[in-house]
Amino acid sequence: MQSPKTETPPLPKFHRQRFLLAFLQMAGGCLSKLDFQKLLFLAHQKTEVFYYDFVPYKFGCYSFHAQSDIELLEMTGWLETADKTIKMKTYYESDSQPETLKELMREFSDVRGRELIKYVYKYYPYYATRSQMAEDIMDKESFETIQETKAQMQFDSSMLFTIGYEGITFENYVNKLMKNNVKLLCDVRKNPISRKFGFSKGIMSRLLPKFGIVYLHIGELGIPTEMRTKLETKEDYNRLFNIYTESLLYKKDYLQKIANLIREYNRVALTCFEKHAENCHRHCISDFLETANGTGVEHL
Repeated sequence: MQSPKTETPPLPKFHRQRFLLAFLQMAGGCLSKLDFQKLLFLAHQKTEVFYYDFVPYKFGCYSFHAQSDIELLEMTGWLETADKTIKMKTYYESDSQPETLKELMREFSDVRGRELIKYVYKYYPYYATRSQMAEDIMDKESFETIQETKAQMQFDSSMLFTIGYEGITFENYVNKLMKNNVKLLCDVRKNPISRKFGFSKGIMSRLLPKFGIVYLHIGELGIPTEMRTKLETKEDYNRLFNIYTESLLYKKDYLQKIANLIREYNRVALTCFEKHAENCHRHCISDFLETANGTGVEHL
């Protein structure tokens, strides 16, 4: 009696998800979750593959976006995760992959666990700066390098930053905040939701504290959606920002709240969508605080 055929799950929608399947297939079809993140990181550092960014996390380099895609691939039937492993459930017919990626997978075919972690920590110390295991597994010299890298980000001067997430990943965004030692992020969007991974209020309020960054939404300083439509020329933006700046005279309580937060946290950032501050109302807020309080401002 023949066993019933297993239906192949629907093809993943995005190329990066298809790449993850090919990547796992090349790694033997099964990896620990730690090895998966480390090997994926090395693939992005050493080959022309580029789908994900990474942040320093509890056990080194980590991509929240990649983990989200793994969860989706499990839901659609491609993978199964149990305990600390990720395993292919069905064979994936891979597109051709770069030769450099194949070479990398051959080079690290027998490098797993602590040995793989130590390699990443040694050659990419920034990504070990929040590790909970670095001191236990690294030699004295390598651990000191990690500590020195961490110390280089410990700025303590008072500063108000502004940052937009247009065109960057959540991990890239977090790295910018961490490298400037931002301690509190003020979200000044009217509606703090986004289709882009990582930038909705729920995810930001849950994940940013894991990096020592407090998240606070001050929607009263946002601009209503209807005022942001039909912005096509520089004059359109200038007109909007002039109106918005005048409205700040009636929102001094919220501006004072930010000023107080800067005194409390020292390194504070305002965030919204637009990449360039001059195209976003956040620069009106920072200009106001700079003029009124002499606050130092830097646009990331």
